[in-house]
Amino acid sequence: MKEFLIDSLMNLTSDSIVIVDVNGTVLDVNKQFEELHGWRKEEVIGEVLPMVPEEHKEEALRLYQTILHGEQTKDFEAIILKKAGATFYANVTVSPVRNSEGVIVGFVGVERDISEKKKAEEELLDREKQFSRLIKLNPEAICLHKDGVIQFVNDAACKLFGGATPEEFYGRSIFEFFYPTDKDVIIERLQHVMKADLDSYSEFVERKMRKLDGTSFDVEISSIYVYKKMGYPVVQSVIRDLTERKKSEEAMIRSEKLALIGQLAAGIAHDIRNPLTSLKGFVHLLKAKHTDYVDVMIEELEHINYVVNEFMTLAKPHLNYYIESKIEDLVQSVIHFLQPHALLHNVQIQMSIDQVLPPIFCIPDQIKQVLINVLKNAIESMANGGFIQITFRNHANQELVICVKDQGIGISEDGLTQLGEPFFTTKANGTGLGLMVCKRIVEDHGGNISIQSKLNEGTTVEIELPLRKRVSIES
Repeated sequence: MKEFLIDSLMNLTSDSIVIVDVNGTVLDVNKQFEELHGWRKEEVIGEVLPMVPEEHKEEALRLYQTILHGEQTKDFEAIILKKAGATFYANVTVSPVRNSEGVIVGFVGVERDISEKKKAEEELLDREKQFSRLIKLNPEAICLHKDGVIQFVNDAACKLFGGATPEEFYGRSIFEFFYPTDKDVIIERLQHVMKADLDSYSEFVERKMRKLDGTSFDVEISSIYVYKKMGYPVVQSVIRDLTERKKSEEAMIRSEKLALIGQLAAGIAHDIRNPLTSLKGFVHLLKAKHTDYVDVMIEELEHINYVVNEFMTLAKPHLNYYIESKIEDLVQSVIHFLQPHALLHNVQIQMSIDQVLPPIFCIPDQIKQVLINVLKNAIESMANGGFIQITFRNHANQELVICVKDQGIGISEDGLTQLGEPFFTTKANGTGLGLMVCKRIVEDHGGNISIQSKLNEGTTVEIELPLRKRVSIES
């Protein structure tokens, strides 16, 4: 009866069972062992079976020694051999068998084939590695965060936010990178994402974020609720830098403004020039008769004519020819022209040249127009007088930089961002067209104007002009 029960227990289980003595000689196996290993029962009884691959024998021997010295049970995963030399993954439990005196006389090994489970785990691990690699090398910035704490950022996100390594961001709050005024909105969006379906993601929305150094920039963000291998839920956010797109949009808007201004300028200039011609003719007749205040009237008419010419510069293209010019001569000519205006405002203009400057290829009258506008603005910004310093830099014979620095009232940060926009001006009687025309002239020459300023500390204007020859241009 006892032997029948033992036989039933061994053969009704779905696990493979093998009983061996202390020397490893097989005493008995069940049917599942035969099916799993490929050996028949009569083949293995009395034999020591090669059940462990050669590279794992040392580890198996250590396990055998620990059980022989009193360990009750060992549960572990192992690679097991079959008769034909094939292998499979098994979950193995080894228990000692003792006699009536408590001496270990053998062992019972129970094996459960977990090959499919291991295969599934390896496939999952491979997919996770591929997923991790895909995220890490993705050109879009990606951040994984849990409860607002950053768990992972990829290389693109690290670069976008000015980090040296992704590890700099781990454990930090995502709210460090948003403005405090956006915190409630971000929390609300995250809660919505976490309540949505796992495959549901939020639409991209625009936000202002901050880099590690505090620099502000525009982004658009979308988030989705996902799970990682360790089991806890995380939110994956994709962050796109909008800086270049914003610049393109602003450039397009500015271009549209210029086109509109050009159309308006053409009409206005046409309507002004006709009566202006008549007025100038009659004023010159009055001058011939020595009429009082004629000189004042002529000066004002010339100013009107100057404004009209600025309109015409915007309104229609002109074919211009570039010639080789000495920039110091152009600047000296403008200084001489503006000297009376400078003395009227108690301003001294100083030009410093500490090197031989190469000639530039330009349209001299247009560059003079730019210099007149910049210097006139500098003079009029100093109500109590002061100095204007003009210096030059030669960048590796590629660019010539004219630097005009004043001691005026300066410009606010908000004002700096709008300089050059049509009709924006910091002067009470200004039109906002002068600097816009200057920018257009310099850009048509292939250069650039940059302005730095602080309130009550003065303004520095840098005019960069390339040192390359151009034959003609439509401006």
